[in-house]
Amino acid sequence: MKSFARSLMFVAALGLAARPLPLHAAVGARAPSFSLRPPTGVRGGLFRLSDHQGRRPVVILFWDTTCAPCLQEMQFYEQMYRRYAGRLMVVAVAMDNGQTIGNAPNRVRTLGLTFPVVWDENSSVKNQFQVPAAPPFSVWVDRNGTIVRERQGYSVSENQVIEGQLARLVAGQSVR
Repeated sequence: MKSFARSLMFVAALGLAARPLPLHAAVGARAPSFSLRPPTGVRGGLFRLSDHQGRRPVVILFWDTTCAPCLQEMQFYEQMYRRYAGRLMVVAVAMDNGQTIGNAPNRVRTLGLTFPVVWDENSSVKNQFQVPAAPPFSVWVDRNGTIVRERQGYSVSENQVIEGQLARLVAGQSVR
């Protein structure tokens, strides 16, 4: 009987180990903590996700300086950041390599971004969130630190829906 029980436990363990990992951070999970600095030439200091938990929701935008949809998305979120001043944090995490990150200061100035823009120089945050290779990719974290939405891509046609969901997020309501 003990042998049978051990065999069942072994088979169960194999089944659990064989399950594929999610492609990226899962909705409903706690957001991985991170701290990043802005790239050279971009104003700002160290951004810590933990500084916002319990205070306000956070939208994390993964982008790079060569991605046109990323730039459109950041313009839209700049408007939302200003609308919900003090009640919503937005942070743009640049996934650029060392050759293209030099474009960041110009992009930030051109877009008039006032929210924090930081650089994931060694891809540690990208890996923590298991971000797909191609940006844009956005993650919404509620004020308690739980991931409530993630989205690959961006389309201007979705702005109205996103605005409604952001209003719910800021109000502490479900966005699902």
